[in-house]
Amino acid sequence: MKPDRLRLAAEDERDPMRELHDLLRGDAPGKSRLRMPSELTWEPPTDVVETADEIVVSVDIAGMEGKDISVVTDGAVLRVRGTRRGPSAPGVKHFHQIEIRSGPFERAVVLPSRVDPAKVSAQYTKGLLEVRIRKLAPSEYVKRVKID
Repeated sequence: MKPDRLRLAAEDERDPMRELHDLLRGDAPGKSRLRMPSELTWEPPTDVVETADEIVVSVDIAGMEGKDISVVTDGAVLRVRGTRRGPSAPGVKHFHQIEIRSGPFERAVVLPSRVDPAKVSAQYTKGLLEVRIRKLAPSEYVKRVKID
């Protein structure tokens, strides 16, 4: 076997840790890397915390500006959308590792409590979007109906 063929054969062997990483990321062996247009969005890591008075949703979307992020409440769902631009790399011949996601993203979070859509605030600082939504008290949405 020629040395080039030996090198290529060695490159074809998969590292078990890389396979596990790919599997956990959703890139199972045999799964096509090509995606349908509807699957081209990615979901940023998100935390949802509930206090006595509010729901706090934190979304990790570093490298953006607040004006490029959309936050919408729709009933019991909070949607965060935007597009993160990839790094510009003029003169780059090869990319050896690309793990930072870019392109359009969307994250939909089902809120764990009823909230007041008029009492929502959002702040984007140091790559973290923090959305605070005031919870409704049961007296604000429960209504007893009198039967005649």
